[in-house]
Amino acid sequence: MGPSPTRTSDLLVNLRSVARWSVCWVAAAVQMSVLPNVLVADDFGDQLKSVCRVVGTQLPLRVVAQRVRETHGVNIWLDRRVDPTTIVSLSAAAGSLEATLQAIGTKSDLEIGFCDPIVIVAPRGKAIDAATRILALRARLRSASGAASTRLLEDHDLAWDRLTTPAEIAQQIGQLWQTSVAAESLPHDLWDRKHLNSIDVVDALVLLAAGFDLSPSYDPQQSLFRFHPIEESVAAALDYPAAKVSATMVRELRKIDPNVKLARKGGLVRVTGNAAVHHRIRHRDGAGAAKPNGGLAGIDPRMRRFTLRIPGMKPAASILQAVCNASGLALETSDASPDALQTPVGLEVEDQLVTEIIESICVQAGLAVRFDSTTAVVSDRQ
Repeated sequence: MGPSPTRTSDLLVNLRSVARWSVCWVAAAVQMSVLPNVLVADDFGDQLKSVCRVVGTQLPLRVVAQRVRETHGVNIWLDRRVDPTTIVSLSAAAGSLEATLQAIGTKSDLEIGFCDPIVIVAPRGKAIDAATRILALRARLRSASGAASTRLLEDHDLAWDRLTTPAEIAQQIGQLWQTSVAAESLPHDLWDRKHLNSIDVVDALVLLAAGFDLSPSYDPQQSLFRFHPIEESVAAALDYPAAKVSATMVRELRKIDPNVKLARKGGLVRVTGNAAVHHRIRHRDGAGAAKPNGGLAGIDPRMRRFTLRIPGMKPAASILQAVCNASGLALETSDASPDALQTPVGLEVEDQLVTEIIESICVQAGLAVRFDSTTAVVSDRQ
């Protein structure tokens, strides 16, 4: 989606494991697993707090974005200046979806911006700005009266095919929300396919323009959106119950955005600041520990249970490593012969302990295994 940066990061992000998963392993160079809906989430904030259910190794960033949308219902937008082939590895051992996304940003020198229902991944200084522009323009439309504003803020799915131009997407947006979009200022580019769930016209137009350092403005008299160059930063002014903006919260907000402004209005506090400020107020606990799943996060990895169905036959080493990654066990194979580790094995188990699964794999490959509290030690059978 546009020019790619020259730097590609190899990331390792740890995610909190859960006690019982149903995992479908596929035969491919990239191993990808999607954990089941162990946590029912009703909104954007709950999804960000939930345990990330996408795991795998050597995954292009674009694949991670797609899987997060499919699994969590959260749109991940990769700015056109981000290399979508950046390699990401997600193990099954630790945090919330929000913490995982922030870790990806940190390790790859990218910025993450949050604006319900979208997570924006962009170069530093760009993602939070784009999210703030969404909040600010959305607030202006909400403050306007009339059927037009209501229509523009209705949610629709937006999708386009590979090699679609920004101008064609702008035309599609205009048709979907029954408005006019002046697209002549959008540069020519060819974009990859994309699907965005339940977004409004502001989401669509800000994301369309941000990668070109453009921002949309709305003329209600003509029901027309135009794009103009971004020349200065923007802040969004939103009201919150005073109880949500405590003294402790204010100190946190000033660390996030030193320019944040607060004004008391009766029982409300008007907060003017960037999207990171508003995200912190709305989802204060989202970036911390993952929302617990029945208190099982700290369980002994040897006591975790899995349902696994592996189609066909795969090398024992790859299946052993995948199961150990998922359970949180380390794998030690220095005393196992390479030939035995490459023995093709099959597996279909229902609700079995991870130790039993590993033993079954080893039996098929003619290997032995012993366990300590953190490691599966595999060796040749004597």
